[in-house]
Amino acid sequence: MSENNQPQETVIKDWTFRIKHPSQLRNKTRVMLLLHGYMGNEKVMWILTNPLADSYLFIAPRAPIKMGTDQYSWHRITPQWPGLDNYQELADQLLERVEIWLGDNGINVRSYDIMGFSQGAVMAYALAFLYPQKINKVAALASFIPQSWKSSINPGAIKNKDFFIAHGTQDEIIPIDKASESAKWLEQNNANVKFCIADIGHKISANCFTGLGKFFEE
Repeated sequence: MSENNQPQETVIKDWTFRIKHPSQLRNKTRVMLLLHGYMGNEKVMWILTNPLADSYLFIAPRAPIKMGTDQYSWHRITPQWPGLDNYQELADQLLERVEIWLGDNGINVRSYDIMGFSQGAVMAYALAFLYPQKINKVAALASFIPQSWKSSINPGAIKNKDFFIAHGTQDEIIPIDKASESAKWLEQNNANVKFCIADIGHKISANCFTGLGKFFEE
């Protein structure tokens, strides 16, 4: 990112965001939502945008639940992962704020790409399933689809949608098996899936980083 085009902090209906404009706004400017993981914040996802085109308008929200100093969560961790219906209110609140900001700034965009990490990628999956008409490509890094969601998802929300899944075989937070099961389930429901694996822990590898850039170029 150039020094004169750093992400700018803004508050939209009591949620904090960081927003980075593209080098030039166009009629078909693409918008990407950057969703941080558990105990992260709106500043941590920017390194992952390095392989992406500077034609994107990037919008990074801060999750609403404060966990510690500069640490936030989309929801608290519980023994049972929240159902998809529990994500509905979060999804509504996020997209409402994004659309307010876009409208106030005269940007006419009807759909978004999403990149999420860990808990933020679960949120990205939720948005894709709850708002299939508004979500284009989805990158889910070091994450999974909760098993309890699968019976309630409309297969039409998945068909032909593009997903990039990156996961480490040594992930100590979310086992690789969960990511593999998620990829398999998406493919069974006719989604287009690119699955990148590396011998690392709960992070993204160099080869998957490169693949991430190619995924959003296509």
